[in-house]
Amino acid sequence: MKRLILALITAGTLATSANAQEPKSILLYGDINLTTVRNPDLSKTTQWDAMPGIGYQFNRNWTLGIALAWGQNATKDSNSIKNTDNMYKVGAFGRYSRYIGRSETFFWYSQFDFDYAGGYHTNEGNPATNKHTGIYVGLYPALGINVGKALCLNFSIGGINYGTDKYTYNANPTNTFNLSFGHQMNVGISKNFNTGHKMHSHHEPGDEVNHRKMGKSDDDDDSAPKPKKKERSRDDDE
Repeated sequence: MKRLILALITAGTLATSANAQEPKSILLYGDINLTTVRNPDLSKTTQWDAMPGIGYQFNRNWTLGIALAWGQNATKDSNSIKNTDNMYKVGAFGRYSRYIGRSETFFWYSQFDFDYAGGYHTNEGNPATNKHTGIYVGLYPALGINVGKALCLNFSIGGINYGTDKYTYNANPTNTFNLSFGHQMNVGISKNFNTGHKMHSHHEPGDEVNHRKMGKSDDDDDSAPKPKKKERSRDDDE
């Protein structure tokens, strides 16, 4: 719930200018996680991460872009000595999305991530230690719901990923493979901004059908035969 609330607050300042899943638009997405724990011995643990991404949607299905991630896991003991593990990621992503059936409210997508990742440990301003870097690749499916005016909620329940991590003090890297489906649900938020020549206003499912019906009725009115003028009678002429 914290993840969802913080994500909604983050997106609250975004302006509306396009429909979700609209070709030639800018996709902005991300999520925020914050967890704090205070232990009986008065020590405190704070863990947070932010993962924003931005991409260009070429058509109704394909989006390419870049993504960032930054997070910390900090522990402060009863003597106020703080130890922090820092992590970061930067890389590219590709997303294929498609509406479910004829709906323009629900859609699914699969995203592939390729990141350069790393991290380090800090202790009360001392030089960083335990530095490590590596490569991360991941693929995960998700469900999206248009909640109005190009704003979407995204739900994922896991995926498949592989990472290699190498510490400066160890020549042998650590390789990790992870397959997780249904273990936990992640909630994110996304928004599309139009970049085409023609700006479109927001529409709800069915508007296109209604528009076609309205257009057809207008054409029928224009093409309908006009009533003929009533001929003057001969009596009037006489």
